[in-house]
This record gives sequence, C-alpha cells and structure tokens, in this order.
Amino acid sequence: MVAVTPLLILLVLAIVVVIAARRLRVPYTVALIVLGFGIGILGTAIGFSPLEPSVHALLAPGLFFDLILPPIIFEAALHVNFRLLRRRAGLVLFLVFVGVIFTTLFTGALVAAFTSLSLTVALLLAAILSPTDPIAVVDLFRRLKVPEELSTIVESESLLNDAIGVALFVVLLDLVTTGTSDPVLAAVQFGYLTFGGVAVGLLVAGAVYVLHRQLQDPTVETAVSVVAAYGSFLAGNAIGASGIVACAISGIAVGTFVVPRAVGEPSRNAMHVFWSVVVYIANSLVFLSMGLIFGLSQLKNYIGLIVVVAAAMWLGRVLFVYLHRPLSTPGRTRLPDPWYNVIALSGIRGAIPVVLALSLLSNPPPIPSATLDAVVASVIGVAFVTIIAGNLAAEWYVRRSFPAAGPATGAE
Repeated sequence: MVAVTPLLILLVLAIVVVIAARRLRVPYTVALIVLGFGIGILGTAIGFSPLEPSVHALLAPGLFFDLILPPIIFEAALHVNFRLLRRRAGLVLFLVFVGVIFTTLFTGALVAAFTSLSLTVALLLAAILSPTDPIAVVDLFRRLKVPEELSTIVESESLLNDAIGVALFVVLLDLVTTGTSDPVLAAVQFGYLTFGGVAVGLLVAGAVYVLHRQLQDPTVETAVSVVAAYGSFLAGNAIGASGIVACAISGIAVGTFVVPRAVGEPSRNAMHVFWSVVVYIANSLVFLSMGLIFGLSQLKNYIGLIVVVAAAMWLGRVLFVYLHRPLSTPGRTRLPDPWYNVIALSGIRGAIPVVLALSLLSNPPPIPSATLDAVVASVIGVAFVTIIAGNLAAEWYVRRSFPAAGPATGAE
C-alpha cells in the first residue's frame, strides 16, 4: 500500500522544485531526480528513509502500469499532431520498429561481448532499456519555439517506442524464463501484442466517439476520456495484447478524430486542464521517486557494467538515427542535420525501464540473484546517467541550434 502522507510530502517537494527549476532554466525532471537522489543518499548515510516504502510501492509494476502509466501515455497521445505524424510516418516507424529492434540486438551483443552476462540476459537488459522517455525534452520543446514537426517526431517516437519496447520485453522475458527459442513463435507473439493493441485502441476510440456525440457536458466528457485511457489499457491486457499500445493508439485517435468532430470547446478546455494536472502530478511523483530509488541503490558496485551498457546503448541509438540520413531523399524525407542531432540526444531512459527492471524482483526471480542484481543496477544507473546528461545536453544543444527560440506563449 502507498501511504498518503509520504506522497503528499513528495508532491509538495515536487512543486517547490518545479518553481525553482523554471527560474533557473533547468529541466524540471533533472531537478526532481537530483533532489530525490540527494534525499536517498542522505537517508542511506544516516540510516533513515521514511519515504522509501511509499517510493517502492509507487514504482511497483502493478501500480505503475495499471494506475500511473495510462494517463501519461494517453495525455501525450492526445496532443500528437496527426497531420505532421502522417507526413513523417516513415521516419517515426523507422525509429520505433528498427530503432527498438536494432538497439536491443546491438546493445545486447556488445554487453554480452564485454561483460560476463550471457547473450540472452544481455538482450533482456537491452530490451528493458529500449523504451525512451524524453519528458524533459518534450517539456523543453513546449517552452521554446522549436519546430512543431521536430517535436511531433520526437514525441511520437517516444510514445510508440514505449509500447513496442514493452512488448519486446515480454517476448524476451519469456525466452529467458523458458530457456527455449522459437523465432517464428516470438515474431507471432510480438505481432499479436502490437497489432492486437492497435485494434483495441481503435475500437475504444470508436466507442468514445459515439458517446461524445450524445453528450454536451464538460464534466461527463472529461470522465469519458478517463474511461478511454484506462479502458483501452485494461482491454488490451485482457485479451493478451499490449495495453500500452492500445492506450497510445486510443489517445492518438481520440485527439485526432474524436475531439475535433464530437467535442465542444468548453469540454476541450476542461479535458486539457484535467489531463495537464493529472500528468503533472504523475510525472512529478515518478521522477522524484526515481531519484530516491537511485540514491538508495548500491550503484557504486556496478560502475563498470553501467558504463559499458550506457556506451553501447548510446552508440546503438546514434548509429540507427543517422542511418536514416543516407536512406532518405534530399529535400523530401531527409531532415535538417540539427534535427537528427536532437533526435539522437532525445534517447533518454526513464521511468518505464526502471519499472520493468523492478518487475524482475519477483519470487522466485526469473534469473539467478547475482545476475538479477547486476541487471537491475545497470538499468537504474543507465537511467540516472541518461536523464541527467541527456536532458542537460539536449537543453544546451536546442538553445544553441535554434537561436530564434524563446519562451513560447503560454508555456509557463
């Protein structure tokens, strides 16, 4: 159970940190991570950490995936510009499918070659780290006048990348636990998780459209959007497909087709305010809790492994992102060079990989305890490094590469 008082303490801390971060022009997720890390280090040093039980409960796989993740995914999907997404659909699908699979295979192979981890465990570790989480980068885009098309590419990739990455994790976890490898069966399972989730998301969006046509009440219509977020997620899981894929597709469909056609202006405003508050609270609690987890973890025992994994992962992302450039057509599908740099820098790992790693701490564990400790520590360490270094690098590069960028209207 998650105690209410520690969560309120975390939320108050998050509000103070966000205000300070805005004034200092530091990504608020970085500030939350650093504060949480500092509290965790202090608690470890003095042997007192009253927030630890609630932090672990908040990031428990069941609570995170069933309660916290759906609104984060759905809200991001609502704001995807489908016109721009369709224009760059080839690049986004390349980043999602080729990116996830290539990064997993490339990272897994390098980690297995340069560490003591077996190939199957290294691939599982790489799959855990495949979902990206550029929340601070997207927040930066919203604060600055970055081209909307670039923002759409990065946000859409992250949204679908999370869904595909979790589906791949499920397939590889089954491989590790059973010890058998059937490529055809794995491909079928991956396809069902992905396309089954797409079908569920579209069906839920269709049902939501019918409901909105009968309603003209902002409160009720906002409640319908909550049902769409959680309903698509739970329905996808119920049929054995990917609930995250279903939630993401449902959000894109609702934001693109349902809201413009069946939702009045007062209801749109109410939904926008509601989801902004919900996602702000969810992100703040998650990132501050992640900082605490980092501070409480014994990362110093796995520094070498963390360095190898982080280097392999970043190298893999850079390779497949820049692979698109020679494959694209100049003036049509090729992006400006600074855009490729921003996309490469946005490959930050955050809450989802950490939660996937913590989900392995079951009884009995799917892999030997010593190996499991190395995998969990690697994921936590890589997430910490990429959140701090990646977000700060992206902030510096975006401000340098888009000198005309300034505070966007209404961004604060």
